[in-house]
Amino acid sequence: MVAFLGREAPEEFDAADWPLHVTVVPPFEIELDASAVAALIPAAARIPVVGAGRERFGSRRTVPVTVLRPSPALTGLHTAIVQALEGAGAVMKDQRHILGAFRAHATDQHGGRLHPGERAVLTELSVVARAPHSRRRVAARVTLAP
Repeated sequence: MVAFLGREAPEEFDAADWPLHVTVVPPFEIELDASAVAALIPAAARIPVVGAGRERFGSRRTVPVTVLRPSPALTGLHTAIVQALEGAGAVMKDQRHILGAFRAHATDQHGGRLHPGERAVLTELSVVARAPHSRRRVAARVTLAP
C-alpha cells in the first residue's frame, strides 16, 4: 500500500517503473479483494512529509532512498493499517519493515526522487496489485481527508 507523490499515478504501470511513492505498508498477501482491503483503512487526514536524508536500503544496501523525517501521523496510520490487515488474516511478506521497525521513505524511481528538505503531502493511499506480465495496477484508492 503506497501513497504516490507528485502527479497522479497511472492505473497500471510496469513493475520495474513505479511512479515516485512512499510505501505505507510493505507487500502483503490477503484473501480479501481490494475494496475490502481499502475498507480496512481507518479514516485519516492528509499527512505532510519532509525528506530527511539519503540512505541505501535492501539486503545489499543498493537501493537509494530518501528517509522521511519522523511523522507520528504517518507512523500511526502505518500501525493502524498493519494491525487491521493482520486482524483480517493478512500475511506480511517482510516482518522486518513493519510496526516498530517501520522507516518511512521514498525509493528513488526513474521518474524522480524526493530530496532532503523537500516537502510533500500524502493525499491518497493506493492498494497496488500484481497484474499480468510484470505489471502493477492500482486496485483501490482511499482519499485522505483535507
